[in-house]
Amino acid sequence: MRPLALRSILFATDLSEASADAAGTAVELAELAGAALHTVYVRTGNEADTGELAEKLRSIAAGTGGPASSKIMGGAPHDAIVERARMVDADVIVLGPHRRRASGGPLGTTADAVVRTAHTPCLVLPCPLKLPLERVLAASDLSPAAQGAIAVALSWASALRRPSSMGGGTELRVVHVTGESDDAAAGALHDEVERARDRTDAAAGVEVHQLRLQDDDPAGAILREAQANGADLLVLGTRGQGGGDDGGIGSVSTAVIQQTSCPVLLVP
Repeated sequence: MRPLALRSILFATDLSEASADAAGTAVELAELAGAALHTVYVRTGNEADTGELAEKLRSIAAGTGGPASSKIMGGAPHDAIVERARMVDADVIVLGPHRRRASGGPLGTTADAVVRTAHTPCLVLPCPLKLPLERVLAASDLSPAAQGAIAVALSWASALRRPSSMGGGTELRVVHVTGESDDAAAGALHDEVERARDRTDAAAGVEVHQLRLQDDDPAGAILREAQANGADLLVLGTRGQGGGDDGGIGSVSTAVIQQTSCPVLLVP
């Protein structure tokens, strides 16, 4: 993974009406970042006219006016999406609300499988991403994986920050939630943020705040903080201390993406 780079974006779509907002975000993100936009659709076997599907894909990819590609693939949808991400060396996979589960939450079965298996950051869009970014919230459990998520959050906040004509600058809040009072955590969080700065060298125009919250419900605390501060984007590591047998995704990240209505960037 290249935390500094946003050169190649893969938009995985089922071409449903529900995916239109996600397509618009993918195009706008590619334009702002100056990145190539690649679109992919995975056949279900019931398509009557693949030519029409191919034209729809091309029209999305061409929306940026920059480097672009489109491809229709077969096979298991999540495997095909992850493979296409590898082929185009994607820096992020953009996922809309693919055929949501009856149980609710922003992820359908395909998107859920992608975020569990991809080694590429995944941008999950239950709603359009507000660009340029004004407020970003990154959650840290002080694990090594969380440091990578903070570095990516810092890089995105800087690269996609508000221009000076709009007031300039973007706020990044890095929050650590713990179930008990821990004074040592303050120093650890500060050190983690500084290491992320050193790793990315991408703090230009970003105002970074560090926040410790004492709460026995980390996912709930993160969601409440995001709502209270009007976060445009949540950034979470997928393999932190809450990990285990849940397909490589930590329990806190899983709970957040099941409940949030805010765009989430999941960093493996």
